[in-house]
Amino acid sequence: MFRDLRTQVNPFRRMLALGLLLTAVAVTGSVLGDAHAYPMLVRARGILLWALGAYLGIRVFTFLLLDPLLSHWRTATPGFARDLVVFTLYVAAAALLLHRSVGVELGTLMSTGAIAAAVVGLSLQETLGNLFAGISMHLAPAFRVGDWVEVTGNLRGGSGQETFVGWVETMTWRTVQIITENGDTTIFPNRIIAQAVVTNLYAPSGLHRRTLKVVVAPHDTMPHTLAALEQALGGIPHRPDHRPEARTHSFDQGGVVLELRFWALGWRDGRSATFQAVRLAQTVLNRLGVSLIGPHGATPTQDTPVALREGVIEDVLENLGLPRELAPELKGSVILRRAAPGEGVIREGDPGESLFMVMAGTLQAVKAAERTKPYTGLFWEVLDDLVPKDWFGEGSLLTGAPRRATVVAATACELVEVPKAAFERALRDAPHLVEHLAELMESRTATQAETPRVANRRELFREDIRRWFGL
Repeated sequence: MFRDLRTQVNPFRRMLALGLLLTAVAVTGSVLGDAHAYPMLVRARGILLWALGAYLGIRVFTFLLLDPLLSHWRTATPGFARDLVVFTLYVAAAALLLHRSVGVELGTLMSTGAIAAAVVGLSLQETLGNLFAGISMHLAPAFRVGDWVEVTGNLRGGSGQETFVGWVETMTWRTVQIITENGDTTIFPNRIIAQAVVTNLYAPSGLHRRTLKVVVAPHDTMPHTLAALEQALGGIPHRPDHRPEARTHSFDQGGVVLELRFWALGWRDGRSATFQAVRLAQTVLNRLGVSLIGPHGATPTQDTPVALREGVIEDVLENLGLPRELAPELKGSVILRRAAPGEGVIREGDPGESLFMVMAGTLQAVKAAERTKPYTGLFWEVLDDLVPKDWFGEGSLLTGAPRRATVVAATACELVEVPKAAFERALRDAPHLVEHLAELMESRTATQAETPRVANRRELFREDIRRWFGL
């Protein structure tokens, strides 16, 4: 429905049809060629030749000049403008043909045509309204085929306003065909679209902010809750300059309204990000023991604490090149964390002062990439996989440097977070351990291609560690 026939008829069939047409014209011309004694046949031959010449001339004009120009014209559908120009050329050719072959005066033809146009206009008001609305939309396009749009207005002739969201599949002379997320096809007359408020969910840049509001019970640790939500929302694919945010918004139903903000590339990407934000918000708030507030009051929370697995602290010390004797002291300072699939653990560029070690599950170091399959949106490009006994974030722990990468949980994970405070006493009691840590930092950064080559890298790390821990 509403497909361009040129995309359905293959080139071979078109060439065959053109060959048959030329053959028919040649046969007709040969038959009429011997009709000198019959004036009517001579006139018919002249009309036929002029019509054929006009047709071939228009075809050559469109093929050599019009189509190449319109292919670079940034309109909603160049085919619509092409059809309008070709129709005008055929009307002009028909008028000239009548004037030359039949002797019809152009002035008379125009006056008669004006009367006929008035009669036709009165009988086809709705059709012409759709036609001219389509022309205006194509000359100043607010959206294109392939865009997701939100249409708000009196769309079905009722008394109220309604909103419709879908993907523009086809724009014709009379209608706009839109397909919803559920695969349903809706056809709107052009005049309805012209009278409605249309929001292009892809223009101007493609990035659009989405918000999600949740009502939570008031509590004293609100800054910590906001920070945890922002960290978790970091698992939504995003560009570094458009990071997800969590803010207090207002009061409602006796609770505090939190507004979660994140950016998406297109409408389908926004829907996916919204679903992920809902899941992450519920998971994090339940983990923190923060109740959601609804019409029936606060919802109960329940969370199972993470248990420290045997030998994890010893593995951390071994990876850092530190003596195992520090295990008892370190054990009382670590933080046990849980991460749900798709939850952000650290974000590139964020400040940090802790190290993480994986006890269970899989995480991924990622960066955002724009793709068009399965739909236009932002997706994570995996740089590295992190499995049990892998660790990350040592740069922030030892030197206070910003996070170098974004890490997102691929499955349900259990982590050990080692904060700066866990090492301060050990390094003050044994300053010689700084040398081991500087050597560790040098070996870890040597394998990273983006790290600039510095001759005295170890010495620089040693100075950063001493400065960070105040040694």
